[in-house]
Amino acid sequence: MKDINYPQCQIIPIRMLHPDNAEKFLDGLTYIPGVRRVLVHGPGIIKEAINKPRDILSTHIPTPTDIKIANQPIQMHILMGDVIIEALDEKVIDEVAEYCGEFFNDLAFQILVGKFIKTEPSTSDLISSEKISDPDFIGLSENKPFIAPAIIKQDNQEQCIV
Repeated sequence: MKDINYPQCQIIPIRMLHPDNAEKFLDGLTYIPGVRRVLVHGPGIIKEAINKPRDILSTHIPTPTDIKIANQPIQMHILMGDVIIEALDEKVIDEVAEYCGEFFNDLAFQILVGKFIKTEPSTSDLISSEKISDPDFIGLSENKPFIAPAIIKQDNQEQCIV
């Protein structure tokens, strides 16, 4: 990756977002110009409860859901816990904070500014036989990911990696 240090922030809502609400939130982020990379954390969604009576837990377990972000289909495999955003400059972080204030109007959340995604390959990345082909994926994905990252591209912007 280049020697540019892009500002990063972490958005932590007080509750995890169901895929429907995560879709609305992430779709709104794609319309903020200058959002460069987005990393979504959260617990994985399982397809069904294992060794549990179906009548108790099956209605409470969300299943992997197809969502649309910037009119591009993506399968959501997690409940959205927190989101890390890398932006082109500090003004974009302020716009993201304003958007979060509007989106989470009745839900508490925190925004932390700092360094959350690595920007240089680690030693294990360098000695691995499986190299990360695209430097934009450093810190977002493993060398051989189980679920491939998605690249979202708006018509009027640069790509945003989710």
